[in-house]
Amino acid sequence: MIINNYFKTALRILRREKSNSIINIAGLTLGITGGLILFLLVANGSNFDDYHKNKDRIYRVVTSEKTSNGESFTQGIPPILVSAFQDDLEAEVETATFTSYRRNSMIGFAKPDGSFSKVVEPTGVAYAEPSFFDIFDREFLIGDPSSIESPNTALISKTWAEKYFQKEDPVGEVIKYDDKDFKISGVLEDYPVKTDLPFDLMLSYATIKKEKEGSEWGGISDTDNCYFLLKENASIKNLEAQLPGFTEKYYGEKDKSGFGKNFLIQPLNTLHSDMRFGNYNSKMPFIAKVTFIGIGLVLLVSCCINFVNLTTAAAVKRSKEIGIRKILGSSRSQLIFQLLSETLLVTFIATGFSVILGEFLLKFINPYLGLNISLQLTSGLSVWIYLIGVMIIVTLLSGLYPAWIISSGKGGKVYSSNSSEKKRGFSMRSSLVVVQFFISQFFIIATLVMYSQFQYIQKIDLGFQKDAIVTLPIPVNEQVDTIQNQSVMRTLKGELQRLSGISMVSLNNAPPSSSGVLGTSFTLPGSDEPISTQIKEVDGDYIDLFELELLAGTGLSDMDTMSGFVVNETLAKAAGYEDYKDLVGEQIDLWGNMMPVKGVVKDFNTTSLSKPMEPVILLNNLSGFHNISLKLEGDSFEQNLALIQDKWEAAYPEHIFSYSFLDDQVKNLYNGERKTSTTLALFSSLAIFIGCLGLYGLVTFMANNKTKEIGIRKVLGATSESIVLLFTKEFFKLIFFGFVLAAPIAGFVMNMVLKEFAYQISLGPILFLSGLGITFIIAFITVGFRSFGAAMANPVDSLRSE
Repeated sequence: MIINNYFKTALRILRREKSNSIINIAGLTLGITGGLILFLLVANGSNFDDYHKNKDRIYRVVTSEKTSNGESFTQGIPPILVSAFQDDLEAEVETATFTSYRRNSMIGFAKPDGSFSKVVEPTGVAYAEPSFFDIFDREFLIGDPSSIESPNTALISKTWAEKYFQKEDPVGEVIKYDDKDFKISGVLEDYPVKTDLPFDLMLSYATIKKEKEGSEWGGISDTDNCYFLLKENASIKNLEAQLPGFTEKYYGEKDKSGFGKNFLIQPLNTLHSDMRFGNYNSKMPFIAKVTFIGIGLVLLVSCCINFVNLTTAAAVKRSKEIGIRKILGSSRSQLIFQLLSETLLVTFIATGFSVILGEFLLKFINPYLGLNISLQLTSGLSVWIYLIGVMIIVTLLSGLYPAWIISSGKGGKVYSSNSSEKKRGFSMRSSLVVVQFFISQFFIIATLVMYSQFQYIQKIDLGFQKDAIVTLPIPVNEQVDTIQNQSVMRTLKGELQRLSGISMVSLNNAPPSSSGVLGTSFTLPGSDEPISTQIKEVDGDYIDLFELELLAGTGLSDMDTMSGFVVNETLAKAAGYEDYKDLVGEQIDLWGNMMPVKGVVKDFNTTSLSKPMEPVILLNNLSGFHNISLKLEGDSFEQNLALIQDKWEAAYPEHIFSYSFLDDQVKNLYNGERKTSTTLALFSSLAIFIGCLGLYGLVTFMANNKTKEIGIRKVLGATSESIVLLFTKEFFKLIFFGFVLAAPIAGFVMNMVLKEFAYQISLGPILFLSGLGITFIIAFITVGFRSFGAAMANPVDSLRSE
């Protein structure tokens, strides 16, 4: 009965104080919504592959390499490692398995009507062994693990089976991949959303095992992974202690400096967060989780500050009510519960609106971030725990202090201008406003820094020409020793070269800057010290097409096999040559081939600018060419596109034509930075808007309390501008105090963030002063808008009752 009375009273208060209630509900709604979305992002990036029953015993073998350039990491391993690992370490390893993941795969299949169709799947295809299912849990709907023991067999997910063959049992159907036919021998249940093993089509590794293991211990690709299951009573530390000996057995003893390869062990539960190693999915590093949690807490604190400020500011209006309640016998604890019930009601309403707003915003956030998260109110227990927890915490944070202050008045006493309670309340409100300005300015400075950094890396000279260059894929690998008459790709190059509007054509494995790189190491004569380097497999027109600047020597001849190397400045310096001309003619031992350096080119960026410049070797190798790059001139590309497609499809009739502009590919390298900047700007705007709501509410309350004072000032000759200044000058002081706190902390945090970029802006005073200026402008607009209305009011109306 008492609780029912509390909530009836709370409803009456909400209706009576409509403007105050709307501002409180709006502020809490925005804060809780921001926190909810960030909670969903963190939850979505956690507990990946947590459903495997042996998850605590599943590990991955990964590779590190120490060179004079530092230590590099990759999840790739030599395919031959898997059998050696299981045989040599059988005391600890129960079973080991190999996977090789393929992106952007063209799949061919016969449709139910008999026609043949081709699609390009960006993800979902992997070569695997039957032992995969001894380690990982994946339910078979049809068949069993032995279904992919034989070459040219495949397992398909339920979704892909229905998509390609329009039936649940496609066993016996044939699917074409990489110019090979694979017979469907089993159907798998769809993989869970939260897995780093997103395999829809699993092809028998036996089909390519001989080819993959042919390079023995010499080749490593990041798509080739080794997973293993530790025996139940075995110790992972004992296994790790044996790895140096295992590495030495197959790679030889390291030199005295410790340079060389090492194999490391990575637990399954770190695949989604360890940024040193890739996976088959997106990643969420630990620092991102901490950042999201921090921003979510800041948003909740900010909206709680709003509530406290507005509620304590309105305490004068409640003084008579509280006095009467005390005279009628209400205890302080009853008053506190009454006031907390009002806060709980506001929080409950705000939480309801947050659920609706959050569901709406996810429709835009999911496609932008490439996610598929939802509130899952009917099945997600964690979301309910979060919402109920937030309601309780926000109610206590927002309601306890105002309830304590408001309930402390003695019966019949109204806060006077010199009351100690008001002084304390005003001091607390001022402190909370400073905290809110600190939060807003921290976000503003952080957003300005990230925006400036992103603009900087967008405009920096990459060291190569990227405009008006188009890349076409070469879907079929060619080996020099198997070409009987004429290379298909070279014939295609010649035909494209003759088209009008195309000034130059080059065969290569990748443009100068790309998301994937080929890495290896080499030695100089007389030295055993390996130097780590990237490899670009290119033809003789590559340097001219991309306008790489030759600093010494000449370019490459247009040959199909290696005859020499062109290196970049960083490699020359790593080799100890200050005068690049001295390096020209020197021999480099690469993959057992001793070849001369023919030239040195100016450094160009090969990956995102978040990474430092690395040594690069350009060499001829027809079997490594995967792209044809076209340099356009004039405006004739659209007219020539049909001709380009015709010639490409004539060369590769079994494949799907596609193309991309290099400048778009380069932009895609910075999608992560772009999304980070946009996300930060979004939540910064949210924090600022919440602060503006609080400011508007406080100024509204001040204007209501000072109506008569404003009227007297106007009668005595005060201008509207001076009255607006009266309101704003107090807040400007608080803004400055907030800036003094925010600037050094924002500077420290953003300096740490910028260290992740090899090329970074300097944090000068202009960035910080810009943040202060933006805050002043936002506060002036917010405060000025409401105070100007008060200043323009007719003083006769405010003084009539006097």
